[in-house]
Parts: sequence; structure tokens; C-alpha cells
Amino acid sequence: MIVIRTILATVFAIIGFFHLDAQETAISDLKNSQLKQYFKSALRANDYYTQIDYLKELVKRDDEKLKYHFRLARAYDQSRDFQNALTEYSKAYYGDQDKYAVCLFHMARIMKTREQYKFAKLYLDKFEKENIGKNDGDKYKKLVKAELAGIEMATKADENDLETAETHLENEINHANIEFSPFIIDSNNFWFVAFISDSVVFKVDNEEPGAIPKRKVYQAQKSEGEWKLKGEADIAINALNDKNIGSFSQSEDGNRIYFTSCKPNWKNQIRCKLFMLRKDDAGTWSEPLELHEEINSNKYTNTHPSVGKSAKPDREIIYFVSDRPGGKGGLDIWYTRYRISKKRFDKPRNCGTKVNTMGEEMTPSFDNKSYKLYFSSTGWPSYGGLDVQYATGERSRWNGKAKNAGIEVNSPVDDMYYQIFPNRKDAIVVSNREGSISLKHPHCCDDLFLLEWKNLIRHELTGTITNEETNKPEPGVEVRLIIKNDEENTEYLADKVITDENGNYKILLEENTDYRLVYHKEKFFNNADSTTTVNIKEPYNIEKNQTLKPIPDVEIVIPNILYAFDDTSLNAAAMQTLDTSIYLLLIENPSLIIEIGSHTDNKGSDDYNLSLSQRRAESVINYLQKKGIDKKRIQAKGYGETKPVAANMNTDGTDNPAGRAKNRRTSFRVVGQIDISLTYDDDESDD
Repeated sequence: MIVIRTILATVFAIIGFFHLDAQETAISDLKNSQLKQYFKSALRANDYYTQIDYLKELVKRDDEKLKYHFRLARAYDQSRDFQNALTEYSKAYYGDQDKYAVCLFHMARIMKTREQYKFAKLYLDKFEKENIGKNDGDKYKKLVKAELAGIEMATKADENDLETAETHLENEINHANIEFSPFIIDSNNFWFVAFISDSVVFKVDNEEPGAIPKRKVYQAQKSEGEWKLKGEADIAINALNDKNIGSFSQSEDGNRIYFTSCKPNWKNQIRCKLFMLRKDDAGTWSEPLELHEEINSNKYTNTHPSVGKSAKPDREIIYFVSDRPGGKGGLDIWYTRYRISKKRFDKPRNCGTKVNTMGEEMTPSFDNKSYKLYFSSTGWPSYGGLDVQYATGERSRWNGKAKNAGIEVNSPVDDMYYQIFPNRKDAIVVSNREGSISLKHPHCCDDLFLLEWKNLIRHELTGTITNEETNKPEPGVEVRLIIKNDEENTEYLADKVITDENGNYKILLEENTDYRLVYHKEKFFNNADSTTTVNIKEPYNIEKNQTLKPIPDVEIVIPNILYAFDDTSLNAAAMQTLDTSIYLLLIENPSLIIEIGSHTDNKGSDDYNLSLSQRRAESVINYLQKKGIDKKRIQAKGYGETKPVAANMNTDGTDNPAGRAKNRRTSFRVVGQIDISLTYDDDESDD
């Protein structure tokens, strides 16, 4: 009987873990049919190391069979044993240059990881020239273009003056087995997933399931300037004994944890699913809740969850990786929105072609401060293998195509799970770059690396808010920092701070970003401003002082709202006045509820004037609604002649035209405020 032994480790791409099978019965004793059968089983399980064991024996028995060399090359490549992969690709290609032309593409990729860019370009040019249009060459067009762009990016002089200091985290944090899925708590603490061991741990196939060592979430802590392993993290998923944890993420309020767990399906194909833990008001965590069937399926993988902020309140966006149908390539980044108050997930949607490519996209991480989605990809221009890329925006609305995070972040090999600490000068990345601990070969295994920006350009926004009426500093004002996405005509709340007792505030700004500022306090009209850090190459302090005007508890007349006799139509001058006054006020103060009041003089009957003024007030409401103002925020009220502000007649009994003109007016007053945290459009038509 063949006894299967399993090594516990983690695949860097799809599944979160792989199986390495080896036999106590010698592989050399197996028949060819058995070797092929076991190889196919390992292939379905994405078990590259076991594939290598069987393929090496098949190649040994029939060295002329090129398909064995090609499959062996792919297995070496996917396990990141690049030297052996290059050897086997060469044998397959030079054995049949037409059939195995794709080896040129893969050899070029490997040359990039060695920073041998001339050879990489030579292979790509040859592949493009000889094979586009045949042997599936067309599907590689975009990938070849991206690889060539990456070579150009890597070989030209670096115009960026930024530098990073790279530190391989020691003190029991990194071990021979891989570390992955870091989650930053604050500038001095982060969690990560690992199976802490410096040796290969095997599991015999007839062992009890509870005997299998499982990965845990651990905490690293910075103390006296040095990062050290604190121990197992105080997080609910560590108490799950029936699930082997993959990647995970936590909501901003700490009340929801999303994680991956993987297992073989009936075909022995590893399939990952997304789960959720939810904390109730008493602080008790729920049992693992499998996300609904529109997200999870036994037919495809769902992994690498990351929680991101949503521009719409009462929601959070869960980005994840899947090979489901409808994608742009192999693994794509998708998202679903979770409606917090309704405890409901939306239908999953693809993040679009500004993020996803014909290649593989994975390990998304959303940075709430900059509204950037960081992820790793083989389909965008890269310095080596998987490079960290980023796109600004949310869901499928991105401000331009993804950009490479730069040589300061990326290495010649694979770089994933990039996250920035709150201090904005440190970051963490998972990589198999030089300096990582090797279990089987130089680039087999991923470790945690700290990146410290040495000459980071920091911009600071400061200011003082004063009360317009008292001219005194106004404490308790909420200063909202909003990122503008001109390409998608959308905005995102990046940060908010509250003014201190002296009315002062301070916010750190990101580089190369356009901002809108909103100053808000209850019972005050909002004020707004803008600033930018685009093309600012030196550290810069921006000062923005503002005033806030208290909301008066009286009606405010809107000038130039004039009507023809017995008419309710708004003329062009009236529309322009509304556009530059009430409409702008409502846009800048999204919580206000106002009443539009219309008044007449005393010519005509009381009933007639009440009816006319009501219709005129409603004409203003209708105009504002057409411009997108929610009808719940605007009320129409016709007062007729009941609230004059001047005399219609002089004291001697003669007519008073000036007084009548003052009485024929349109006004507004603030009648309430809505809780904007619970107000949103409830459909998905904007996706």
C-alpha cells in the first residue's frame, strides 16, 4: 500500500495551501500508468512538488518525450524553482520549436527574475515574431506587451528620488515555512498567518484530522524600535479548530472578520471559499458563516479577502480573488458590497479592465487613507514576477489604469500583500526576494519584509476654523478630506478630523492627489475648499483657514426669483440664481432639510394667493429635484399674503409698490437635518 505524506505549506497564488505527496513505496517501482494517474491527481490539486516527483521519473524513463519536459518545466516554474524550470523549458523548446514556442515566453519571464533583461527581450521578440497568430500565440499578445513594457521600465534610469530601506523581519517572525496575509493593526502591531516551524512537517494520510497542524494568526509587535513575535493573536479565527485558515481581513470597526478556508472537491481540485465571523452587541462572535452561493461555489476558487471603505455609507466593500467565469484572465479581483444594517451581500462583480488583465491578479489590499487598491499581478508591466500594482478608486470605478508601485516596493521576483502602516512611512510586503528563508530552493518560500521610506515627501494640511458671527475659534468642526476622481466623476472620503478647542486641525496628505475639503458642524452651514499635492516635489505645508456661518432660525430671502403675472414658471435668471444659491447650499450641506416658501402681496383673494404661492414654491422644488436633490430634503410651502414683511399700502391709503415688491418673495429656511449615515441609494445601477 502506498502511504501518502503531506507537507503543510502555502501556495502563493490560488489556494492558500498545497499538498506535497511522497511515497514510502519508491516511485521507481510504479508503473507508467500509475505515475501518470498520480501526476494527474497532483495536477488537479495544484500540488507542484508532487508533480515534479512523478514527472522526473517519467522523464528518466523516456527522455525523448518532450511533453514530460514541458510539464516538468511548468511544475518547476510554478513552484518557483527557476533554474530547473529554465533547463526543462529549453529542452522542450529546442526539441520542437513550433509546438513548444510558448517556452520562449516563460523563459523570458525567468530571465526577468534574474534581471537579465537583454535575454528576456530577445526571447520575447522571437516569440512575438514567430508565433503570434498560431499555437495560441494571439492570447499572449497583451502579456508580451506588458512584459516588454516591464523590461523598458526596469532598464531605464529611475527618475524617482524615493528610497526604501528593506528589512527581513527576524526575532521568530519569519521561519522556513511561509508567512503571509499580514493585517496592520497600528504603526506598532500587525497580524499575519503562519505555520511556525523551521522544518518540513509531514502528515500521514490515515492520521486523525485533529492531528494535522494548522496555521494560526500571530501578532508581531514593535518595541524599542525592533519588531518581535508577540505570540498568537487575540482574534476569533484562532479558535476555529475545524478550518485551516488562509488569507483574512477585518472590518474597520473590528466587528467582522472575513477569511479563506480551502479543501479538495470530489475531483481532488483544491477549492477555496470565503467565510465571515460577525460580532454581536454583546461582543460574542458568531460561528463561521459561509458567504452565499452567488459568491462561493465548488466549481471555482474564492480567496484573498480584503475589506475596503465604501463611498456610500452603511456599506463596506469586500475585494476578493476568483477564477470564476466572467473574468478577464486567470485569477481576477472581484468585489461584493456588504450592507451592514441589512446584513446582506450584493452580487459579486468584476473590478474591471483597469485592474484585471489576461494574467493573474491576487492579494488585494485596500488603503482607506489614499483610496488605493494595492494588488499583485503578472499582467501589468513588472520588474520581475508578481509586482505590486495600485489603482485609485473603488469597485470598478478607477481613476485611470493600474500603475506599478515602483522599484522601491518591488523586487525581481514575487511581491504580494503590500500594506502601508498608519504612520505612512513604513510598509510591509510578502516576498520570496533575496534574503527570504529557503525551504527547498532559493525562491521557494515567502517571508515578511518591512519597507521604510527614507526620503518620503510628506505634505501637511493645517488651518483654523472661526465662527463667522463671533470671529472666535470654533471647536468641534469636522474637517472632511475628500479625494476627487475626475475620470469617473466621483469622490471618496479619505479622512476626517475634528478641530480642537482652539479651532485648529491638522491632516497628512498623500502625494499627487487632488482633494476637496468640507467643513461641517451641526447648526452651521458647511463650507468648502480644495487643495492639491499634484506635481509638488518637496515637502509642503498647506494652510487652509475657514469660517463657518451659524444657521439662522429665520427665513432667508432668495433674490431674483421673479414671476410673470399669474404665472409659476421660472425664467432663466431665476434658474441661475437657484443654481448658485440653494442648489449649491444643498450640495455642500447634504444633511440639511429646507423649506422653500413663496409669498405674495395682497392683491387678489386670500385663496387665490395661497394657491398661486403654493404652485410657485412647488416650481422651485421641481427644478431642484430635476437637478438631483432628494425630494425628502426639500419642502414647498405657499404662504400667500399671510406673512408680509412690508406694508402693501402707505399710511395715507395710497399704493406702496416698494412694499408689495418685498412681499412678493421666495425664501428658504432650515427646518431639520437628516442622518446622512443612513441615507443612500439602494440599487446597484451605478456599478
